[in-house]
Amino acid sequence: MILYKSLPKFDDNSHVHFITTNTYKNYPFFRDERLSEILLEELRFYSGKLGFALVGYVIMPAHVHLLIWWSRDDKQLLNISKIMQVIKGATARKIIDLLRGRSEHLLRPIAIRREQMLSPTRENVSSQYHIRSPKFRLWQPGFYDFNIYSEEKLDYIHNNPVSAGLVLSSGDYEWSSYHLYFSEERKANTAVSAE
Repeated sequence: MILYKSLPKFDDNSHVHFITTNTYKNYPFFRDERLSEILLEELRFYSGKLGFALVGYVIMPAHVHLLIWWSRDDKQLLNISKIMQVIKGATARKIIDLLRGRSEHLLRPIAIRREQMLSPTRENVSSQYHIRSPKFRLWQPGFYDFNIYSEEKLDYIHNNPVSAGLVLSSGDYEWSSYHLYFSEERKANTAVSAE
């Protein structure tokens, strides 16, 4: 298990930040489209609430790649650690509550057994205040990040599902920002040809 917690966090906002985080024990939670929907909803919500731009993303079955940017002048107290703590905390609460049957999220019922999805995340923890209680995890602790200087990482993100053998073409994968870029490119090409 790789823990990214000890790696440095870069907060130079002159470049886009490339971030990778994995699910706990690399369990493929995001094969379930309802769980991917929750993650994408939270990314969009906190992008607006915290004030960062979600430049690109791909939600893979057991990990997520993000490209984010914000203006340090406008958001002086914002940093990558805060962004990831909020996103991972919010998605973990919603997804675990959904899997435990306590969510009011308007989603279809889970197709596979809830306990089957929760079993790889359960750990027994003890402290001076709790004798032994189950704890559920969605994410591995920490994350990996670095600044990028070109659009190569956006191409890498969009090609990730193809490299993993999930689809034949980047455009076939629903859980990435590929369609946002493709739609804009197609609109621009259509506008140019109409002139």
